[in-house]
Amino acid sequence: MYQQQPPAPKKSRLWLWIVLGVLGVLLLSCIGVVALISSAARSSIGTISTTVASTATSVSSTTNQTANVGQSITVDGVACTLVSAKPLAGDQFTKPKPGNEFIVVHVKLNNTSSDEKDYNPFDFHVKSGSGNITTEEVIPPSTYTGNNELNSGKLAAGGTVEGDLIFQVPKGDHKAQLTWQPSFFGNAGDNAWNLGL
Repeated sequence: MYQQQPPAPKKSRLWLWIVLGVLGVLLLSCIGVVALISSAARSSIGTISTTVASTATSVSSTTNQTANVGQSITVDGVACTLVSAKPLAGDQFTKPKPGNEFIVVHVKLNNTSSDEKDYNPFDFHVKSGSGNITTEEVIPPSTYTGNNELNSGKLAAGGTVEGDLIFQVPKGDHKAQLTWQPSFFGNAGDNAWNLGL
């Protein structure tokens, strides 16, 4: 006669609960990091200011900032002013694309924070009225004689730098804008000046 085998002991599922607990902690950590990054991005958007009759006015904004020539936009402790925007003729070898024209814009950056800040011409773009965002011209036409192109570098606390940027825009595009995105967060068209062409 066969003897009955004792029932097999039940396997512990403690390891399953440990894995689920670890996954839950990781998920909550990721949500926290995303919330911190989102908060930092919102707080890095600054103000638009303009000087009229030696009275400074400032408008705070938590959305896209739009200014005009002569006005400043401040992002993350750096105030940038679009000083001027002018058409620039092409030359025999460097011509704009058909239907476009060259423009030269002059910008001034001022580090109003107590930290060192990077600046770069690649932070600037031109957005056409149809929403096409393009980068600066790498090789300007010989008609550009300013010899004052904005380069990249660092600004010490209180430091300033200014220079020119050359772009192509559609001829007669009255809605064209210079855009500036010095922060990693956001979009290339978040902060803009109406070029008034």
